[in-house]
Amino acid sequence: MIEIITAILLASVKYALTFPLAVYEFKFSFFETVLWLNVGGILGVYFFAYLSEGALRLWNKLFRNRLRNLKNTYKNKKKKRVFTRRNRRIINIKQRYGLPGIIITTPVLLSIPVGVFLVVRYYNLDRWKFLYLVASNIVWSIIYTAFYMFWGDVFSK
Repeated sequence: MIEIITAILLASVKYALTFPLAVYEFKFSFFETVLWLNVGGILGVYFFAYLSEGALRLWNKLFRNRLRNLKNTYKNKKKKRVFTRRNRRIINIKQRYGLPGIIITTPVLLSIPVGVFLVVRYYNLDRWKFLYLVASNIVWSIIYTAFYMFWGDVFSK
């Protein structure tokens, strides 16, 4: 029972690193690994979605008046907007890969909290965003579990 809870909690935060632990250390079967790690991934997606939405609301509430005052102060001065290197990179990634890119890379390269934050931040109007994240978790769990169960021994020897 403690192995299941540990796997669920770890999968909700760092999805990709939980598979070797579940397969080699906890000795879960294929279906147990897919089931428990998806439970953790799905719980992580919804937990961090609500946490991200709350954090963004709090950020906007705390700093909205400051931003309005700055905007009113500089309204008379038509200042050309300056794009930093970081802003250009974020815009480039968002335009090039969009929501599918974030969803595909969330369980693999990004952690679930980071991927969910990006989706909530930039694609708040998409109704299906969480279903896409859950589907991505399910697909990657089957791929990872198959790799560690069937081909992991070949690479570890």
